[in-house]
Amino acid sequence: MRAVLLVVWAAVALSCCCLVCAGEDTKKDRGSVQVRPDQSRREGEMELSDEPAAEVEEEQTKAKKKKTPEEIEAARAKKAAEKEAKAKKQKAPKPTKKPKPPKPTKKPKPPKPTKKPKAPKPTKKPKATTTTPAAPDIRRPSQEEEEERLLIELGLDRLILPPKEPVEPDLGKTELDPDYWDARHEVPGGHPDIKKTTTTEAIMYIPEETTTVPYIGPWYEEYDYADLAAKKQQEEEERARKEKAEKAERLRKQWEEEEEERLRKISVPAAPKKCPPLGLESHRVEDDQLLASSQSHHGFVAQRGRLNMQASDNEDDLYGGAWCAESEERNHWFEVDARREVEFSGVITQGRNSEQQEDFVSSYFVAFSNDSRDWTVLHDGYAEWLFYGNVDKDTPVMNQFTSPVVARYIRILPQSWNGSLCLRAEVLACQLPSSHRSENEVNPSDDLDFRHHNYKEMRQMMKVINEECPNITRIYNIGKSSQGLKMYAMEITDNPGEHETGEPEFRYTAGLHGNEALGRELLLLLMQFLCKEYNDDNPRVRRLVDGVRIHLVPSLNPDAYELAYEMGSEMGNWALGHWTEEGYDIFENFPDLNSILWGAEDRGWVPRIVPNHHIPLPENFLNGSLAVETKAIISWMERTPFVLGANLQGGEKLVAYPFDMQRPPISLADSRRWRTNAEMNEETWARIQRQNEGALRETPDDAMFRWLAMSYAHSHLTMTETYRGSCHGDDVTGGQGIANRASWKPAVGSMNDFSYLHTNCFELSIFLGCDKFPHESELPLEWENNRESLLSFMEQVNRGIKGAVRDTEGNPLANATISVEGIRHDVRTAAGGDYWRLLNPGEYRVTAKADGYTPQTRLCMVGYDSGATSCSFTLIKSNWDRIKQIMALNGNRPIRLVTKNVVKATPSSTTAAPSAATEMDEHAKAQRAERLRRLRILRLRRLRQQRLRGGLSTTQATTTTTTTTTTTTAPQAESTTSWYDSWFPVDNWSTENPFESVNFDSGPTQDYPFEYTID
Repeated sequence: MRAVLLVVWAAVALSCCCLVCAGEDTKKDRGSVQVRPDQSRREGEMELSDEPAAEVEEEQTKAKKKKTPEEIEAARAKKAAEKEAKAKKQKAPKPTKKPKPPKPTKKPKPPKPTKKPKAPKPTKKPKATTTTPAAPDIRRPSQEEEEERLLIELGLDRLILPPKEPVEPDLGKTELDPDYWDARHEVPGGHPDIKKTTTTEAIMYIPEETTTVPYIGPWYEEYDYADLAAKKQQEEEERARKEKAEKAERLRKQWEEEEEERLRKISVPAAPKKCPPLGLESHRVEDDQLLASSQSHHGFVAQRGRLNMQASDNEDDLYGGAWCAESEERNHWFEVDARREVEFSGVITQGRNSEQQEDFVSSYFVAFSNDSRDWTVLHDGYAEWLFYGNVDKDTPVMNQFTSPVVARYIRILPQSWNGSLCLRAEVLACQLPSSHRSENEVNPSDDLDFRHHNYKEMRQMMKVINEECPNITRIYNIGKSSQGLKMYAMEITDNPGEHETGEPEFRYTAGLHGNEALGRELLLLLMQFLCKEYNDDNPRVRRLVDGVRIHLVPSLNPDAYELAYEMGSEMGNWALGHWTEEGYDIFENFPDLNSILWGAEDRGWVPRIVPNHHIPLPENFLNGSLAVETKAIISWMERTPFVLGANLQGGEKLVAYPFDMQRPPISLADSRRWRTNAEMNEETWARIQRQNEGALRETPDDAMFRWLAMSYAHSHLTMTETYRGSCHGDDVTGGQGIANRASWKPAVGSMNDFSYLHTNCFELSIFLGCDKFPHESELPLEWENNRESLLSFMEQVNRGIKGAVRDTEGNPLANATISVEGIRHDVRTAAGGDYWRLLNPGEYRVTAKADGYTPQTRLCMVGYDSGATSCSFTLIKSNWDRIKQIMALNGNRPIRLVTKNVVKATPSSTTAAPSAATEMDEHAKAQRAERLRRLRILRLRRLRQQRLRGGLSTTQATTTTTTTTTTTTAPQAESTTSWYDSWFPVDNWSTENPFESVNFDSGPTQDYPFEYTID
């Protein structure tokens, strides 16, 4: 029975060995490293066998020599596995893995082997228990259980050790099962044949326990060497697919970016073409080039639709501040004819200029045409492009086209508006290249910097000019603005830095209003021109620079200009930058000296009490409402003896001369006084008639001012072209390009009136054009229009007379008065005793006066030749200083120099040899008789007034006195009223006697210049 069991056990072991060899050969074929089973088995035996080394080697040699049927079966299995691998390679890689998913469903069964560790307890070999458990296979556990069950039933469980769980081998190695049965353990000194048999069976059993059963599942799942090539191919295909997808994605993104960039360029251009204005605001576009669908009133025609057009005082009756359409019309349009094909690039719109109404266009279309019949509305690529317009009436709004449109006519089609449909506009257009020269195209003859300069660029430009011409230029500042910016000035003369005796001072100022930028740029261009032409030996410029000390101030309001400069040439409205940061209009911020002069003239205080020139400033006026810039300008005027000057402004095209303030009409009292005057001379009568008609506007030097204004206007290329009217209304210059400011736009406290009444300087206002802030492209044209005028006006400083006032010792007399007969306006000498008096050609009697010196009168001739006529004076010192000292001792009252006793005691000596004292006494008597006569006349007039009031109810004594006096003095009263009545007005309600405060007991004195104060 035991033998039968042994045979059965051997058969089972042999079948297991066959299966193990077949599986091992299959795995070796799938893996990357091929290891022979004999070698692995030998290595396992060397590591795990307890037998001596000689026996192990003997067993290995025997195993090499023997070719068992199991090996043959393993080779067949290997071939079959190779065929199966080739078949799998031909198939798709994915379907080969589909049969494998059922295996993971059996993985939860591994917890069953946890009960097997109980089996090692009866074992006697401790070394065999070091192996780690592995996941059992489904087939092998059934065989072991069957074998254990059979051994237990047969009672052979002690002879055959129970199998232990094998240690997990490496990929390329196999291990021997240490629990194989050996007969030597049971039978000491066993038979050699049995030993060989057991060794062979052990060798065949080790692969069965270590390789096949426990590790088929995990090895196939983790290291599927059969599918390695397929996996590599799959990975390569996946990598290629990913690279292709990434390349496609990269190309797609690149295409999207390019498309987005293309669409962005089409919809919103990064840099649209910048074109200058066509010329609606500057009036280069004439009135017949503007048309409209309708007009609401006569004053709101299409010609009023220019940018920054200003309304008249009564805009409803005369001129409105915009083009306004008829409300009943259905289709509204505003058309501009460029007279040739141009590139239209944009439109600027603005609302109506009105103090009461708030009218503006909020949206509109734009259409183009080449024949004014067929119109094409501008599209944005999808539909008609609706432009958004204004949100208030004053701020300009610019809309630029994506690309310029070439056409001749352009129309603005309003779609929505606020209030009434009123519009002011400007069109941006570039001229197309053509062989025909346009009137707007100017090739300047001078190589100058034609562009707008901000504060830093202006300072840098002046510095460059000073470096180019250091011998004739000097930069200085006249003060600072409210924000701390310096008001720079450039002096151009042959000896800069000091006043030369006999050399007149001239000034050009600009930038009184910050948004009037044309004057600023013209002065910078004039600086460059004078420097270049002087270096090029231009005789006209050299004569002007060597003979005149020229002062150029390009910006008197730098703070406001920076504000207007940021907005741009066309985007600033009419008032932006007009005032200072503190809210002052510098031009009208000067002391009002006109009222002081005219009030003194009405009272007869001129020139004895109040002078007609160099009128002093009112007390504490500088501490009042004066701008910082105004104070700096006044100080600059007082310390420099200017002779002629002009301030450059904008918004109109003319030259305005003083007076700038209107004189109030004469009062009722004055009219009653002059009505009874029988001996009124022609000049006084004409003056009163002008006052009654309106206001007195002319200065004593009105003829000279008109000449100076015409010298600039008639040298200008376009200022006298007034057939189209002024910029905002009718022509007020009479075709001459000049106007009196008081009759045009009166201004109180202007810079011109202050300069004329407080200094020697004759100053005018030059309005350069309708556009206050022209485009840079228009600067060359404006320079060509004004260059000759700027030079010609400077040359007028040498017109008239000039000279010096000195004493007998040759010392210059400062502050001496120069009076011209027939002109009630005097001038003063400078610190060096020199003076300049602007006069038209003619013959004049000129008198020089100075304190402490005897006046001197000369006859001076002014010719038509260029250059002023020399007319100097030498004054002799008089005794007026001593007389003043004596008068100061007597309270500054006239005193008698010779007593009456002396005069009466020597009547014969006086007749025979008249002395100075006798002549003075006779003169005193005549003056006293004259004063008494005046007093009698005043008393008679007062009595006559009382008689008229009382209705002839006076007493007989009074009547007798009146009659007697009247018979002797009535004719005198009629003949002597005219010359004193203007000094001391006495009306029906004025009965004061102005001579009550006069002391007639004092001796008479000669006339002398009184102080300008009233005691």
